[in-house]
Amino acid sequence: MTAKKFDRGEEVVYELSSNVSFWFFGRINLDYFTKTTYKDGLLRTVRLTSNTNRGNFKSDIDWNRDHYKVQTTNYKYELDTTIHKPLYFSAAVFYFQEPKQVKEFMAEAYGLVSPIVKKGEYYEVDVNGNRNRFYYKNGELEKAVMQFPVKNYVITRKD
Repeated sequence: MTAKKFDRGEEVVYELSSNVSFWFFGRINLDYFTKTTYKDGLLRTVRLTSNTNRGNFKSDIDWNRDHYKVQTTNYKYELDTTIHKPLYFSAAVFYFQEPKQVKEFMAEAYGLVSPIVKKGEYYEVDVNGNRNRFYYKNGELEKAVMQFPVKNYVITRKD
């Protein structure tokens, strides 16, 4: 996975991308891309695509005055809803910032607001039954242990 952050004045854009292949009752090829945009610290938009040889999924999240419109499809999961509160942290930000004082975040792939819990040496989040752990050293992400219905995986920092 490649994680990038772009500071553009009032806007900050986070991009996550990955192109992997793995075995799940047959070979799965996955091309994943997330673009998350913040303006003045507020989560504004999310565009997520997850294309596979077994189906395509996406997530669109948009801030509109006082709410988010959320439309998400994922593996065996769909959500079309509205969230009526501003958010300032999302899954993409975990790769660049330790959530020291953050209590909740937007999980872009599911369109869900989930709590962040500090547990000893890591932060744990539970998104739709998937428990993910984020480990930091000197404020930088060292490792993320991720659960997903199809395949669990570990992300480690490489400079």
